[in-house]
Amino acid sequence: MEQKNYDVILDTLPENESRLEVLFRQAGDGFLQVEYGREQRANLQDSFRIQAINDLVLAKNLNGLIETVPGIRTNMFHFDPAALSVRKLIGEIKEVEDSLTSIEDIVVESRLISLPIAWEDSETKKAVAKYVKEVRPGAPNVINGYNLEYMALCNGISVEEIKNKVLGTEWYNSGGGFWPGGGFFWPMDPRCAIVVPKYNPPRTWTPEGAVGIGGPCIFTYTTPTGGGYQLFGRTIPTFQFSQKHPLFKDSPFLYKSADRIRFFEVTEKDILDIFEHVHNKTDYQYEIKEDQILVKDYLNFYNSEEVQKGAKEFQEKQKEATKTAPRL
Repeated sequence: MEQKNYDVILDTLPENESRLEVLFRQAGDGFLQVEYGREQRANLQDSFRIQAINDLVLAKNLNGLIETVPGIRTNMFHFDPAALSVRKLIGEIKEVEDSLTSIEDIVVESRLISLPIAWEDSETKKAVAKYVKEVRPGAPNVINGYNLEYMALCNGISVEEIKNKVLGTEWYNSGGGFWPGGGFFWPMDPRCAIVVPKYNPPRTWTPEGAVGIGGPCIFTYTTPTGGGYQLFGRTIPTFQFSQKHPLFKDSPFLYKSADRIRFFEVTEKDILDIFEHVHNKTDYQYEIKEDQILVKDYLNFYNSEEVQKGAKEFQEKQKEATKTAPRL
């Protein structure tokens, strides 16, 4: 019998002025992955478009569409194939894609969440010490018992400059992360786009609230777990399984897709006090502002001469730093 090749790409839409080529990729009997472009790239304008398309598709209230999982350049559609055929779903998405002719017209609903952060706190330092003792003695990413100096080496700047870049921009959530309640947060300002490799191998333990970075993405650890991001501090709870606190009444997760976070510096004692007021006293008031991203305004900022010049200068420093930073 003649063997036929199986192509996971079921359909495509051609590239145009406002988007890359759209690939409709089979991802299982009840899953369809919609992907922008055939090459990996991390560009927030792709995520802005994905969010807009996602909202328009959900507004159709399609019978059989269970949930969606938007990301930086993909969206996973989970559907019931007995109620909604994959061909009909593709057709509905195509219709919405064709209706969105300009990315500059997009307005993204985006909450702005202010999160306190304590640098080099004792709990994340314990996680690093445990790693060195039990997993990788002499790990090159651990300098003076922590990861901040390694992060600075990888980016060709000082530890203080690393902190300033973390505090100096809003971090945009392209979608749910690999752990319940997590998110992948990207810098809105490219001049703050620090990049570091992940642990090799990963840690076996990370405390709740730890803040780390892997590649260009920041992650706030929602529960005690393993992990591979370079650690630099700790923030407050962003997940509550018990849902005792009023903020978590409707969902145990703090983050939504397209949220932004902005960090501000506090002491470790402040962080521990807030943990008590979230998990036990349940009276802490999170600072969350309902807001929007006007994509046209953001693109004007991103493409401005000042921002692009600063981003390129930083990228040159990073390029040189990779030649001398310890490899993992």
